[in-house]
Amino acid sequence: MYTEWKNKYPKNNKPAYGELLDFFTPYIRELFLDFDREMREQFKVSNKYHRFLPSVGWVYGYGRSYNCELLSVTIGSDCFNVLEVTIKDKDSLENAVKKAKNAYDNGFEERYADISAKRRANQSERSKKRIAREKIEIENLSEKADPEKLNKFKWQKKVSRSDLYKLYRSESKSIVDEVLLNDIGLTFYLRCKQAKEVRECMDKGQIICHHCGKIITASGYASVSHCVCGYSYTYREYRRSCNAVNMPGGRASPIFEKFTQKWLGCKTTKDKMLLIDWLVHECHATLMSGEEGRSVCINLIEGTLKQIGDLITELAYE
Repeated sequence: MYTEWKNKYPKNNKPAYGELLDFFTPYIRELFLDFDREMREQFKVSNKYHRFLPSVGWVYGYGRSYNCELLSVTIGSDCFNVLEVTIKDKDSLENAVKKAKNAYDNGFEERYADISAKRRANQSERSKKRIAREKIEIENLSEKADPEKLNKFKWQKKVSRSDLYKLYRSESKSIVDEVLLNDIGLTFYLRCKQAKEVRECMDKGQIICHHCGKIITASGYASVSHCVCGYSYTYREYRRSCNAVNMPGGRASPIFEKFTQKWLGCKTTKDKMLLIDWLVHECHATLMSGEEGRSVCINLIEGTLKQIGDLITELAYE
């Protein structure tokens, strides 16, 4: 049953999700997607804990963490298997979902709560030790740098939600507020540009001084790197600060780069509004995708994810 799957995707060739779907016949693929949706909606478990077993090949675990799995799915040549149920039709799918519910009702939430509590306790203990250790490090660093000029960051601001709303309201009335339009576009541009430059430098072990723009080679992860202008940084706090303020980056980098490349070339009000609208659309698309990870919008717009999501959704249907 499993030979074809194992041969096509051996241990050193982990299939992507799309390749898994393509392996199925159209009918089995629809059954699998139905099963996947049931797992997410009924039991809040996701298909992302993969492992290779010599007997059956790549197996897909559904859970909330690697150590809290509800069930696993094995892949056959013309079916998939869950909790000893071979799924080939609607009836067997329904049977598998019932068995999944039995497994869920048999203490899954309690097990997850216990694992989560232990994880939080461990994280809390590690955090206490890290804070105590770093407090001593900072005290030692203050002897090597001016505390008033150590790790003083100046990140480009995000766009205000109220400003974005005002811009779209003016555009809907065919009277675009050009001052607001330029301010919003420039804010998006400067934030995306700074993020790109900073992240490229950090990947090389470098730091861009936030006060004079000079590129400094970091002397170590937690040691002080001095700039000629008098300001000093530690690479660790520089990177932490960059991530803490949600500077653009990660998988969405092509979106941010496309905006920076096109913004300076926009000469007319229409071109600028279309480009901003494209970026807002990308924010909306990442919100609606359901994919793991933060939406693009949290990198660019002020507010919580819910506040931004409510605004973006409203703008999308203006």
